[in-house]
Amino acid sequence: MHLPRRGSIMGDMQKTYGVVWREGDAPVVAGKLELLPRGLRLEGRERAQEIPYGEVEGVHVGRSPDERLDGRASVVVERRSAPPLTMSTVAQPSLVGEIAERLAQLQLGARQARRLAVVLPVKPESRAAVRALLEAGPPFDPDQVAALDRHEVFLTSNEVVFVFESPLGPDALTELLATPEVWQAASAWREHLAAAPRIAEDAFSWERPELGNSVHYLPTPGPGDSDGGDIY
Repeated sequence: MHLPRRGSIMGDMQKTYGVVWREGDAPVVAGKLELLPRGLRLEGRERAQEIPYGEVEGVHVGRSPDERLDGRASVVVERRSAPPLTMSTVAQPSLVGEIAERLAQLQLGARQARRLAVVLPVKPESRAAVRALLEAGPPFDPDQVAALDRHEVFLTSNEVVFVFESPLGPDALTELLATPEVWQAASAWREHLAAAPRIAEDAFSWERPELGNSVHYLPTPGPGDSDGGDIY
């Protein structure tokens, strides 16, 4: 997914922040946040953890009382298989909006690696036979494949495009396509292929961030205002 370049957002911004955070209803922990290429890292005095961006379901600035930490606005990171992570900056509340923006961009960028498109050129005279093969469904049960989040198939007059999306990345999708069930089904397609299958290049993608109206860019500290001014 190609993300917009907005000045120095991904380059000059600091990648480490002093934060406090809470997982679900657990006690608040103090430490630092690092935004790494593949995930965010939280490091406290007693332990550290890394959360891949692919595991992040959504990011928003928390403003309701139960989403605040010590009364301050916070960044809420919603995860696939774990309680939400709520964090706030230690010294500069104005950085909350910056962290939320960067996390949202990194999360969207991670989705690119979770998609794979396979293109099968087919003979024009085989379109009806190919449609019948597709109507029979995939050679696996999508509900039973933990590595698969989404599967779509598109048919044109001379091509079939299979789109796979996995929360575990392209390696998991490659393993799925290498299963015996898939290869057995592939033999039924052989007589209809006009050329060898190929992997489509992800040349461009755009997706509206699922942030709604909950993301706000907080004010920068004002003169004589040690904690950044009014953030309500």
